[in-house]
Amino acid sequence: MNNGNKELNRHLKDYWEYILKHHPTFATYIGDHRYDDALEDLSEESMAAQAEYFKDLLSKTGGLDEKLLTPEDKLDRDLLQDTLQNHIKMHDFKTHYLPLDQMSGPHIDFPQLIEFHPFNTLEDMENYIARLNAFPRQIEQVIENLQKGISLGMTAYKRNMETAAGQAETFTKFSPEENPLYSPVLKLNDGFSEQDREGIKTSIKEALTSRVTPAYVKLHQYLSVEYIKRCREQEGIWALPDGIAMYGFFVRYHTTTDLSPEEIHETGKNEVARISSGIEKIMRKIGFTGSIREFTDYIKEKKELNFRDRQEILDSYRDILSHMDKRLPDYFGALPKAEYDIKEIEKYREQAAPAAYYYPPPDDFSRPGYFYANTYKPEERPKFITEALSYHEAVPGHHLQIALMQERKGLPDFRRYEGSTAFIEGWALYAEKLAGEMGFYKDDFSEYGRLMFEIWRAVRLVVDTGIHFFRWSRDEAVRYCRENSGEEDHEIEVEVDRYIAMPGQALAYKTGELKILELREKAKKALGPGFDIREFHDRLLENGALPLNVLENVMTRWMAEKGV
Repeated sequence: MNNGNKELNRHLKDYWEYILKHHPTFATYIGDHRYDDALEDLSEESMAAQAEYFKDLLSKTGGLDEKLLTPEDKLDRDLLQDTLQNHIKMHDFKTHYLPLDQMSGPHIDFPQLIEFHPFNTLEDMENYIARLNAFPRQIEQVIENLQKGISLGMTAYKRNMETAAGQAETFTKFSPEENPLYSPVLKLNDGFSEQDREGIKTSIKEALTSRVTPAYVKLHQYLSVEYIKRCREQEGIWALPDGIAMYGFFVRYHTTTDLSPEEIHETGKNEVARISSGIEKIMRKIGFTGSIREFTDYIKEKKELNFRDRQEILDSYRDILSHMDKRLPDYFGALPKAEYDIKEIEKYREQAAPAAYYYPPPDDFSRPGYFYANTYKPEERPKFITEALSYHEAVPGHHLQIALMQERKGLPDFRRYEGSTAFIEGWALYAEKLAGEMGFYKDDFSEYGRLMFEIWRAVRLVVDTGIHFFRWSRDEAVRYCRENSGEEDHEIEVEVDRYIAMPGQALAYKTGELKILELREKAKKALGPGFDIREFHDRLLENGALPLNVLENVMTRWMAEKGV
């Protein structure tokens, strides 16, 4: 190993150690248990210190001798520098003054500890109790950051914070035994003595009663009484100081391209028109002659197309995925070792949550990856969307791609656990389409469901840029979604509020999928009879979730080498 490589590797390891130490719950989540007794320090001082660390490391990696770096080294170095610059930009734009919303933040992230914190030993339980007792400090820091944001005009959108306040309020009403955070007590294994059990039970009750619940009360009071009065009424971040530049950064950050908001807006409109044509063909095939929106209303009355209860939703996902699992070897040479399972989204967050999402497995495989399914109001959830959702969240979508990425031991850790949203979400949307090519979506309604998901991702391009660049109101965004998708009104409102809370994130899906499809067509033309779909997928996935501009270079180089 040359000296340049040694120095780079030292920087790569140092960065990852720093990330784990400053994001202890993330460390626990991926199976590193050195910081299981700690929570993130969200204070302004900590955020500033982290930004300085990132600047220093950026300078050090920029000073490496190019002549001593291999092409692989240069890729690692460039990706790390890109990551560091993004961290620095986030701090420069003062995003830490917006530390929570209805989609994320300690108030809803903290309870999810029970899904991945270990509870096997006395030390595990003591670490968990330490985290319960540390929670009020984190809430204090959140309130301090929100307060500082007010003084700088950095405030959240009012409606979203009303939802977040309601989420916090939920945790003020539990008795200690009813609180989800008490549930680990009920699942203690046989390795605990009766005395230990009683001690754990007492300590957790005490922590919930005197620390956790009062912290939620304080947060709810602050959000609903004080902060809400200072929240912004305008939906888009254009209304914030430096908001236009901030949105430009988020567009680049989430798409990993140089596409402008105007270009993305137009692409969205074109995709909406193309996909609408496909939906109309299916409608005519079914025998319906009205508009897409009218068809949505028509099938809404067909209650037999919806689920009867929560369990039926879960059973449906399991059945669909069992069939997909059998077909994967035909399309992929490499498959993940990690297993996946299906779980219900928790009751306390289901109403504001999306239809489904994915949680990766930890490095030690101590638990599977989780495909979380929303079972809220099952009688309003259509059966025909479950295929596309399954393929997106589990296989061949998120689970296959993310678990494979984490199992690539030859990659630096930051590339195994961090990555481009456009690649990750673009792959999952591509997986929905790929499933059709694999012979799934056998009935017209399931194909309709797939196309409704695809058009929704195209609608997002229009609506996200509409809100944050073209200054659309929430009502305009909701109206555009209603006119161009088959989503239920409740889902539309939840989604639009999500786009308001997470500027640019919704652009990743379609942008990534279009790039993957473009690269596949390019490979087919370049390789002709030598094109193998399994090899294409393996090459596409083997380097982790690369930024799209880097992915294009890597795949083009592979095509050139293979085509020689």
